[in-house]
Amino acid sequence: MQKDPVIAFLAGAVCLAAFGVFVLTMSCEARFRQLRTIQPRVASIQVTQNLITGLANEVMEYSKHNPAIDPLLQQVGLKPGKVAPAAAKPAAKPAK
Repeated sequence: MQKDPVIAFLAGAVCLAAFGVFVLTMSCEARFRQLRTIQPRVASIQVTQNLITGLANEVMEYSKHNPAIDPLLQQVGLKPGKVAPAAAKPAAKPAK
């Protein structure tokens, strides 16, 4: 009985492919495990972000009725500040 080199090559290719699938499966499983451990923290951060966004929106509505809070909002970057006239104009070039 003769050994066909094509069959040996194909059997080796199948073994290599199976090993590759195994490695990729283990890698994918490790990533999914990591995702499951991170997911509660991400949900917590999203809840906090939604609360802060809601608070910022309420403060902006409050500033429409009480503009005394505007300097504080400008300080934290929620409301743009008034541009000073000197800052709005480009600086003049010195004469030579």
